[in-house]
Amino acid sequence: MQLQVRKLQESDWDFLPSWWEAYKQEAIPRDFLPGAFQIGNEEKKREGLGGFMVCKGKDPIAAMWLWMTNSKTAIPAVVVSDKSYKDTDRSDALQLLLDFTTDFAEELGYKYSFAWAKPGILLDKYKNAEYTVDKTPSYELILKY
Repeated sequence: MQLQVRKLQESDWDFLPSWWEAYKQEAIPRDFLPGAFQIGNEEKKREGLGGFMVCKGKDPIAAMWLWMTNSKTAIPAVVVSDKSYKDTDRSDALQLLLDFTTDFAEELGYKYSFAWAKPGILLDKYKNAEYTVDKTPSYELILKY
């Protein structure tokens, strides 16, 4: 069966929090993540849907979100995957998801993509996608009001 990428769907939120929990992490709040583009009263219903899911058939493997900014920079970031998915194409699925999200940003007219990743598999995927990697470590900083 072939890997494919689709838009995030509302029903994905039935299981996405459990993916973070499987990694002993707190689920990222939906309102922290970008929403699918929507104007008006439907905006809240679209929270957390501004991204993509890579699947094999109907089986979801990993999700990634894309922040669209008012500059020439898009931010493809925050990846979570099904920890129990162990097929040999897991690495390919993650690379496909990152490449698709980055290409989508370019097709929208963005000139740059800015991302961050911890050392390991995901950082390697960004390198494979020809991202420039700053050799000085940095930290993810979040302030909740």
